[in-house]
Amino acid sequence: MQKRTQASASLGQIRSQRTPFFLLSLTAAGIYLYLNLFVSHETPVLLTGDQVYFWMDAQRLLHGDLIYRDFFRYTLPGTDLLYAGLFRLLGLHVWVTNIAVLMLGVAFSWLCYSLSSKYIERRVAMLTTALFLVFIYGKALNGTNHWFAMLAVAGAVNVSLEKTTLKRLTAAGALLGLGAFFNQAHGSAALVGFALFLICRQSRTKNPPAELIRNLIMLSLGFSAVLLLLSAYFIATVGFKQLWYCAVTYVLSYPAHNPNGWSLGLPGTPTWRSLPKFLPYLAVYIALPIVYCTSLLRCWRQRNNTFFPWDRVALLSLVGFFLLLEVAVAVNWLRLYGVSLPGVILLMWILSEKPKFQRRAVTFIWPVIIALAAQQIVSRHSANNVQVDLAGGHFATSPQTYEKLHWIASITQPRDLFLQAGWPGMYIPLGLRNPLYVATVDYLDASRPGDIELSVSQMKAKQVEYVLWTKYLDSRCNQGNPCNDYLFPFREYVHKSYTCVHVFPDGDTLWRKNG
Repeated sequence: MQKRTQASASLGQIRSQRTPFFLLSLTAAGIYLYLNLFVSHETPVLLTGDQVYFWMDAQRLLHGDLIYRDFFRYTLPGTDLLYAGLFRLLGLHVWVTNIAVLMLGVAFSWLCYSLSSKYIERRVAMLTTALFLVFIYGKALNGTNHWFAMLAVAGAVNVSLEKTTLKRLTAAGALLGLGAFFNQAHGSAALVGFALFLICRQSRTKNPPAELIRNLIMLSLGFSAVLLLLSAYFIATVGFKQLWYCAVTYVLSYPAHNPNGWSLGLPGTPTWRSLPKFLPYLAVYIALPIVYCTSLLRCWRQRNNTFFPWDRVALLSLVGFFLLLEVAVAVNWLRLYGVSLPGVILLMWILSEKPKFQRRAVTFIWPVIIALAAQQIVSRHSANNVQVDLAGGHFATSPQTYEKLHWIASITQPRDLFLQAGWPGMYIPLGLRNPLYVATVDYLDASRPGDIELSVSQMKAKQVEYVLWTKYLDSRCNQGNPCNDYLFPFREYVHKSYTCVHVFPDGDTLWRKNG
């Protein structure tokens, strides 16, 4: 008894010694993110990326529109509602979006360390957290549904690593249901990974089948209860049939079969000259499947070894592997980065077993991380060197974006209807409103046969005065390159009913309605 008390006291002392260091590390993570997201205490950087879709949806929710009825979304509405809540609480300002991305990054840092420390010692866990924060999250800085869903999935794994009791499995299922409310595909893929882990664990431990059935039931109940509870309002207002169509039927019919096919989804086309630029992306693409296959193979070979951390490695590997499979259907680098946390942790666990790894990490990896973090900060500040005051508040942006914002702000007023045909990045900074049911008239947003016809009808009915046309939406069809120009009716309507009033340096054009 005395020994147990002394051991508990020693453990408490160790934890108390670690707490200040860990809090200091979280503070460092917050400072790093802040310097990337703000050029000064009152000047946020205007972010880009797919997160602008969710900001626009949140804006539409605040203006009284209802998702799935007044505007279209093929994901469940968790991210839209989160941003809408922040905007309602703090206002429709650019700095609010940056704060959301900052807090998301700090939350990932905490979870990454919490998970890593269950596999590897504290110093390597801190290195893993810094590696993920700078090389993965800091590279993207994109607060989309992928990241919020992954945060919930990581929380579910963290809850279940120590023990797999019925209470913990129910809590894990609830967190997976929350993750599915942000991204139904990620949450469902992680649920499959959890279920397969429980099945493999039962076959390994030879526990009674009834225990496996109870575990699967509680996991599924937690998942279903939370997902149904969060979706209840939308089921009641737009109907289960419409919600199912948008979140399941549409996803299986259209986005999963996009024109890029099995493209890698890299930010550009790699060439031999530009290969060094793409190496960090390619490293993640190559490393993740290798790490998961290696970890799962070790679990198979060590299934009878009681000293091997089979439960922890198998759970994280299976969840990460199924997330990777789900993303691979329509892969791009942002989606892959968004679900890469399990792979990063397992990679560092594998490397930490190598002799002399910690010494090399201190002498090589830490300086590289610090140098990259500094480069990211300097690069973002230099790229966003123009400051402006608009409806979205005071913020910094690039000269090219500033020219568009300045031009459009001079001819519109906040809350005006305005169509940015190819990308919804102007709505929050200018306070403008999208007039269409679809987000844009790009193929991925207007995939269905009737979307373009509906968009033309809405443009006519709402008498939208200005259209910002994106260059890549122009037809590339010709005799040597026959294709299905789905956008022809909308382009023809714009050309007949609008007049081009300005051409921007990047080829985008601003059109004004005739008469």
